[in-house]
Amino acid sequence: MPERRTILVADDAGTNRDLVCGQLSMLGFWTEAASNGEEAVRAARRLKPDLILMDIEMPVMNGHEACKHLKADPLTAEIPVLMMTGFDPRPERPKMVEAGGDDLIVKPIPMRDLQVRVRALLRLKELRGDLRNTQESLRQLVQKENPSESKAPFDDSVAVTAQALARLIGLDAEDQEVAYHAGLLHDIGQIGLPEELLNKQGSYTAEEFAQIQKHTILGAEIAGPFRPAAVLAPAIRHHHERWDGTGYPDKLQGPAIPMMARIVAVADAFHAMITDRPYRPRHTVAKAVEILAAGSGTQWDPRLVSAFATSSLPQRIAGTAEDQAKIA
Repeated sequence: MPERRTILVADDAGTNRDLVCGQLSMLGFWTEAASNGEEAVRAARRLKPDLILMDIEMPVMNGHEACKHLKADPLTAEIPVLMMTGFDPRPERPKMVEAGGDDLIVKPIPMRDLQVRVRALLRLKELRGDLRNTQESLRQLVQKENPSESKAPFDDSVAVTAQALARLIGLDAEDQEVAYHAGLLHDIGQIGLPEELLNKQGSYTAEEFAQIQKHTILGAEIAGPFRPAAVLAPAIRHHHERWDGTGYPDKLQGPAIPMMARIVAVADAFHAMITDRPYRPRHTVAKAVEILAAGSGTQWDPRLVSAFATSSLPQRIAGTAEDQAKIA
């Protein structure tokens, strides 16, 4: 018999807290309760619940602040947080995203809506565990194959940008998590390429470029044995496809290119453009956005380019990258 999941409910209104706990009990979950954000943080660290339902407006510490504390703590960072509000959710959603919350729901919560959201976030928790395990296994593989770590096929910058772009176009928390890991691992196949080829300063010959192209296929094969391969491998294999069908390795066109691959393609291209390369200096943010716009509908998904280019995301990303460069 499967173990019952534990859900922590934080709400300063006792009536609503009891109602939600009762609904969850009827759905087969164990519940614990907290009456403010500070209590919720302490309870989460003690209980390690499978999910937290967090009201926004609470005394002592509100839901957004409590969520930030939870997401900053390695002990609780992986626990999904479903924020609750009894007011207009539109101004709360950006704050929820900034705090690291995973979803937002309006009170009073119908039983069916509660069931759907809770099940989805519990699936998200399982997926996060699988993806983290995959990431760790692949890091160990890279370390074994390349102890010097001179080749580093894990790209945190592309990962964060891919996740932010997925959030920007309205994908759910599960897809945002997949986008992060797809961005992180998209170049894992580079461990199979000669280092001198990756670091070459001049132009590639036709034979060398054909060899470079193989990293997408190899990367998908490396990720294949792991449990989340169904969501990661397509993004890894197809992140160099082009919207017009002239990319590689399979010359997929338009919507036939998996969404995660399209997201990673935009994130990867932008970071490549604002980073110094052996063959050219970095572009400005404005120039990089201009190049993306010029390739909209030919190289990249026009919907993604439009959303990215018209948002504040490029400037925020570039600012973060500059800060990291100063620290380094």
